[in-house]
Amino acid sequence: MLLHVEDLNIEFHDHIVPETVVYDFDLDMNEGEIVGLVGESGSGKSMSALAIAGLLSRHDAKKRGHIVFEGVDILECPRETLRGLQGDEISMIFQEPMTSLNPVKKIGWQVEEAMRIHKKSTPEERKIRAIEVLKHVDLDDPERVYNSYPHQLSGGMRQRVMIAAAMINTPKLLIADEPTTALDVTVQAEIVKLLKDINKKHNTAILFISHDLSLVRQLCKRVLVMKGGYVVESGLTEEIFNSPREEYTKHLIDSIPKVVLN
Repeated sequence: MLLHVEDLNIEFHDHIVPETVVYDFDLDMNEGEIVGLVGESGSGKSMSALAIAGLLSRHDAKKRGHIVFEGVDILECPRETLRGLQGDEISMIFQEPMTSLNPVKKIGWQVEEAMRIHKKSTPEERKIRAIEVLKHVDLDDPERVYNSYPHQLSGGMRQRVMIAAAMINTPKLLIADEPTTALDVTVQAEIVKLLKDINKKHNTAILFISHDLSLVRQLCKRVLVMKGGYVVESGLTEEIFNSPREEYTKHLIDSIPKVVLN
């Protein structure tokens, strides 16, 4: 078992009255598995993902339960142990690369960051590896991209850069939080194909967070449906699409745009 999440509850204390945003969340993932986490905005899916990545503040958020990654409980381990996992064994891709990428640093420097932190390497070795991963995410002329600034790239190219940065240390778990939301339909399909290729080539487990069930159906073998902080339904993706039990899941499936051809 790569990842075991049990009875995860997340409560925020940054208001006068504490607010619980995730209730009794459970998830098991094996190596190389692709799991979807779906729900509308505010359902708790991104908070759950951030907790798994160890990115929720230990001061503002109270977390109960267990998040065990390869035998290490992320909620209980020393900060140093967690830092050793982040960006190395567990990586995360965020929704909007323009807010995640530093506008004044070149792409190459940013793609190399996790390698600088976690690997003993020379600048030459880092550049070779960065060019390699930029090439692997299907960016044309990776040398030019390496020397570019974020504003010089399209939205789709920036998202590929984020994936390259996340994959530079070949993590075992890749968490993709709404990675296609800001992209047009054609680029969305390309990113989904890229994630499939990464999974196949490196046996990388992927937790794919989205409100778009049609993308989840293309990518994920299993899916968890969240509403109001709870997992309301989970199972094999095709079974849930063909025979949803919950009215909320039926609503999400019915809301998928239908293409009508004249």
